[in-house]
Amino acid sequence: MSAVITTATPFTIQDVLVNALDVLGYEPTIVTIDNVSSFNHSNPLQVSDIITNRKDYYGHQYFRLVNDQWVLLHDSSEMNGRLVSKTSKQYQSVGLFLKELSAEYTKQYNIYLEYLAELEKQRIEAERKARVEETRKRAIERAKAQGYVVKEKHINGKIQLVCSRTI
Repeated sequence: MSAVITTATPFTIQDVLVNALDVLGYEPTIVTIDNVSSFNHSNPLQVSDIITNRKDYYGHQYFRLVNDQWVLLHDSSEMNGRLVSKTSKQYQSVGLFLKELSAEYTKQYNIYLEYLAELEKQRIEAERKARVEETRKRAIERAKAQGYVVKEKHINGKIQLVCSRTI
């Protein structure tokens, strides 16, 4: 017996997927070269697979990157399905699990987008400050080259340059 389960939300960003799994209590672990041999699984695991605490006949259920999307690999009949966890959460069928994960992934994705927007805002602000500083330096250099004495004042967050020359 086989089943095809699709999610409304494709899992495309590893950090967002890991955060969603963590928030839901599925204790994600990313497989690395150092810990790949510590997992007892009937299918060979690859570096960067994301292991969950959901266990079935083959071992821990895990996500693998396939064609730029993270796909859940599991026993389709869900034999021996259980949750190996410190939490009191009950094992859910794969369909319910993916539905729950999809909703949380969407929340975490929105948080991720807000984070990216904040980073972009900070980058733009840093560029603006660099432009202001460069303009200030150029103006001072030009004024000094023409023989002016430059005094700098900061008024209401703005820079005012007062140039004076004695004859």
